[in-house]
Amino acid sequence: MNPNRLTKFLLAFALLSAQSVAQAEYLDAIELPALQTEAATQSLLLDITRVGDRIITVGERGHVLLSDDHGATWIQGQSPSRMQLNALTFVDDSVGWAVGEGGLIIRTDDGGKNWQRQYDDGLEGPFLDVLFRNNQEGFAVGVFNRMLHTDDGGESWDDWGEHVDNLDEWHLMAMAATGPSRDRIYIASEKGLVFRSTDQGESFEAIETGHQGTFHAIAARRGADGEDRIVMVGVGGVIYTSTDGGETWARIDSGTDLGLASVTWLDDGGLLAAGAGGVLVRLLPNLQQADTRYTQNGESLSALVQLDSNEALLVGFGGLHSFNFQ
Repeated sequence: MNPNRLTKFLLAFALLSAQSVAQAEYLDAIELPALQTEAATQSLLLDITRVGDRIITVGERGHVLLSDDHGATWIQGQSPSRMQLNALTFVDDSVGWAVGEGGLIIRTDDGGKNWQRQYDDGLEGPFLDVLFRNNQEGFAVGVFNRMLHTDDGGESWDDWGEHVDNLDEWHLMAMAATGPSRDRIYIASEKGLVFRSTDQGESFEAIETGHQGTFHAIAARRGADGEDRIVMVGVGGVIYTSTDGGETWARIDSGTDLGLASVTWLDDGGLLAAGAGGVLVRLLPNLQQADTRYTQNGESLSALVQLDSNEALLVGFGGLHSFNFQ
């Protein structure tokens, strides 16, 4: 064979081999279990929750971390995929779900130590949040009006997008539910929209808040008067609140124009929101006044849980961070 032709052949073979390997790695990422690594606590973490005395957080590369000592030490759970996990939810101390990129949904039955893949659809787009009304019925939402519904604990999932009054297919960013049976469900979205269901998730109506931007997170709680308190936060540091189940809305001055990525109820009835640049906004229980602070390292934050009356555990870029918000 001509030396030049041989060189070209070898180069072409090498390129094709490299491309095949890259494609195989890309396609296999959702199938490969997450790697066990001590660096997971410093990786990008995107959601966190309390399950009894345990704290569980999830993030990039399928990482799941657990702590049984208020965040002092961590172990890594066994996750079936290396795809990024964006959100998680639990219905009791044992049973929970997490969702992420590639349309991935995984489930645990032992409090987050071991997970099994229940659903994925490759490159259809990520799920951004997951919510279960009980141990059987739940929903997963994501980009372009993606919504799935299950009534058998995630063994099977049905396309639920047509149940949402969302003809423009705005992204469904985050969910919250209220009531003893979690019968009212709210979904934060784009264009200042929130989608509300008053029939246990059978249908979702579009409600305008007067805002034109994107809401990234939502928190909702039923008051003693039977009305739902709702708080949504998002791009530009916006905070919108409702004390009548979404019928009317008020914009609260957050003191920042940095994007807010999460909002969580505090034990005193107030809320704490976190976001870009390490910003933290504490909303008082009256849902009318806000106090803005910043973490020292300025790392952008994704989610948080309250540890005690003075301290919160934050996750985001750089992994885990603690913060005293008194």
